[in-house]
Amino acid sequence: MAIASPDPIDDFLASNWYIHPYLTAPQRAVVLAFTRTFCANTTFVFSPQVEQDIGLTWLVGASAALVGGAQRTSCFASVRWVYLLGDDDLEALSGDAFGQSTVRINAWDLIEESRQRIPGQQIAIHEFAHILDDLFGITDSTRGLRDGLELHLYNRRHGIDDIVSDHVLPTIIEEDSNVEFFAYVSEVFFTDPARVRAFHAGLYDDLVSLYGLDLAAQLPPVADHDG
Repeated sequence: MAIASPDPIDDFLASNWYIHPYLTAPQRAVVLAFTRTFCANTTFVFSPQVEQDIGLTWLVGASAALVGGAQRTSCFASVRWVYLLGDDDLEALSGDAFGQSTVRINAWDLIEESRQRIPGQQIAIHEFAHILDDLFGITDSTRGLRDGLELHLYNRRHGIDDIVSDHVLPTIIEEDSNVEFFAYVSEVFFTDPARVRAFHAGLYDDLVSLYGLDLAAQLPPVADHDG
């Protein structure tokens, strides 16, 4: 009997994507199918600072799969271009999303945040959360998201340690706060889901429904937040 050849994308993600070991076989199958379709239909543009590497495109596709795999995104068919840039290209920013068609991501941040689990830091997740929000109007659409944002803004105004205080710019507190809160809290959901659940259970439940993943039951707790 012939032995099936290993899947090159799955093999790569197994060694370079922190969340891979914690996903079930059916979940990994969804990620692989999504990644193939996304990468086949998207133009990747590499900065002169960034060596062209197909593995980088797979990391982008896998992150997109986590965000969009449970919704009718057609593997984010609206995203036509992904720019993989260096530090000089994006200056102080790690990424940008322009409408539903274009994403720019710092390649070095993508690599670092893919190979190791860094609580609250996932730039690719952040930008695809913006795309998902732009497609479906998710911001403010559920009670958990609204209440979570209200709690976040209260904490920021009163100097209370908060789930995304270290990442949201001080100016993002009123204007666009709902949009940015959704993207930032999505980063935390995929890297430290137990912290989201501890912050606001209703918000966590809504993200579970949105992303189709109960990650607090799959990822081990982060040491700083497990007690």
